[in-house]
Amino acid sequence: MGKAPVALQLNGACLAALERSLAAPWPEEGCALLLGGRRGGTLYGQRVWPSRNVWRPDWCEPPQPRDSQDEDEAEDLHQGHSRTDRFVVDPLELIAAQKYCRKTDVLLLGVAHSHPRGAPRPSAMDQRHAWPGSLVWISAVASRDSRLTEGDRGAWWVGESGCLQPMTIDVLQPV
Repeated sequence: MGKAPVALQLNGACLAALERSLAAPWPEEGCALLLGGRRGGTLYGQRVWPSRNVWRPDWCEPPQPRDSQDEDEAEDLHQGHSRTDRFVVDPLELIAAQKYCRKTDVLLLGVAHSHPRGAPRPSAMDQRHAWPGSLVWISAVASRDSRLTEGDRGAWWVGESGCLQPMTIDVLQPV
């Protein structure tokens, strides 16, 4: 696929739909799939595929994060969690989105999710579960009716090695 993309462009309507979708399940983490296209080093977000967070506490976690930035966060992987700090995209919705993408010649760019209690940066868990060759979007959502600013959202490209590289976000028609 060539060089890693460095920018994500989306219009104001797409951004508004994404942020509504991620805020709806607050105080739980919201999740959605981002669909669109790519030209050179730019991804184009064109559609939001809202998804249910189906994470369950009885799902086991691998023992170590892929690239933990501190030991406290790595240790935290073994503490009690809930959907307020964990998410899993409903696999049936992922399959439906993949079928839609193949049928309409659109790309599944990646996964978006919210951090209801944290900053818009990838956690050790986010890093460990990120799909190589895809986009990760994180919004820090403080309430269902939060009005988010630039500082409340971030986007990263997951390289083939699994390393997350920050991307610029360009909103073409601000909301």
